[in-house]
Amino acid sequence: MPKVAQKDQVRDGVKAVVLALRMLEQLTFDPKPGRVTDLAKRLGTSKNRVHRHLQTLLDMGYVVRDVDTQRYTVGIRLVQLGSAAANQYDLLTVSRPVMRKLRDSLGLTVVLSKVVADQLYAIERVDGKSDVTVGVVIGSPLGLHSSAQGKIVLAFGSRGLLDAVAASDLEARTSRTIVDPRRLRREIGAVRQQGWAAAPGETMDGLNAVAVPIIAAGGELIATLAVLGFGNELPALPTPRHIAELAAAVREISAALFGPPNPGRKSVPPASQTRGTRK
Repeated sequence: MPKVAQKDQVRDGVKAVVLALRMLEQLTFDPKPGRVTDLAKRLGTSKNRVHRHLQTLLDMGYVVRDVDTQRYTVGIRLVQLGSAAANQYDLLTVSRPVMRKLRDSLGLTVVLSKVVADQLYAIERVDGKSDVTVGVVIGSPLGLHSSAQGKIVLAFGSRGLLDAVAASDLEARTSRTIVDPRRLRREIGAVRQQGWAAAPGETMDGLNAVAVPIIAAGGELIATLAVLGFGNELPALPTPRHIAELAAAVREISAALFGPPNPGRKSVPPASQTRGTRK
């Protein structure tokens, strides 16, 4: 039988979270490292409570302690978290007007998805002009083998990811979903070569998507940009116009985020040719 938390337990839990966050804020914005006594005084609580919270944050890497002075400051984990949040904010801010322009041009739903630890999550959607629109739920994970966006991750993401996914139990979302590991490898090989991916009827019957990668200045895949539409709006084999406009949108987003391209930047093959990936 599941446990049900009492109201007092919930309130205590919320108070603990609030205190931990206030401690992190204090350590982040205070120019000098903090001691337990100083933090307790500033936050109006006991030294024991502060020490317990600091120990947990220390174990998780969000704070570090100077052994000689016993003073605490923010740790690398918090710095990484802040950097990731800032990058996502910048990505959304830059991408939104480009996505609206792409929607206005093609009339299709446009979806931006973020790559996080070899997983892919939809973070923004601009609905198409059709009376009936289909889009992904913001924050939802996307299938790596069954979606156009996921194929981009398998093609341009972490080394070894394709091997791991191909060796797993590939779920058939529809009758057209690729569940044969050898066929999936051929498909991803084609995606690497052409620079874009499609998934007609593989996530949902009658729905197609075409996706392209967004690559950071250091060569890391950070996101995907895709257009979605029904068969009468977006054919199984996308037209050169679909590919060209997606590629142009990604170039605009990349230039705003990372500056103009340079010879040293890793890039994907130019998404200019319409080649079939259906086998």
